[in-house]
Amino acid sequence: MKILLDENLPRKLIAALRAEGHDVESVITLRMQGLDNGRLYRFARQNFEVCFTRDFGFINNVRQGPTPEKFKLLRVTLAQKPQDEFIQDFVAAFRAADLSEFHHGDDWP
Repeated sequence: MKILLDENLPRKLIAALRAEGHDVESVITLRMQGLDNGRLYRFARQNFEVCFTRDFGFINNVRQGPTPEKFKLLRVTLAQKPQDEFIQDFVAAFRAADLSEFHHGDDWP
C-alpha cells in the first residue's frame, strides 16, 4: 500500500510501516513541510492510496468535498504518548484494521 504520513506524525513511523511491507513517505521525507493543505491534498490524492494526519482542520476541509475514488485521508486519533509507544500502538492498530471499512475523512482507528 502507498502511504503518506503528514508532518505531524513521528518520523520513526516511516521505518515501522516500511518494515510491514508498505511503500511509505512523509511530508518530511518529501521535503514538503509547510505546504498548504489544499496543495498537499491534491498531491497525496494523485500519488498515494492513503494519507494519515492528526490535523483536524485538514480532515474537516476534505470532508466537505467530493469523495475520491481511490484515496483516503484518515485522521489518527490514537492517544499522544512517547514516540516509541505511539508507534507500537499505531502499527498494532494498522495490522488489526481493515482500511476498506474506513471512509475518506474518517477518524482512525
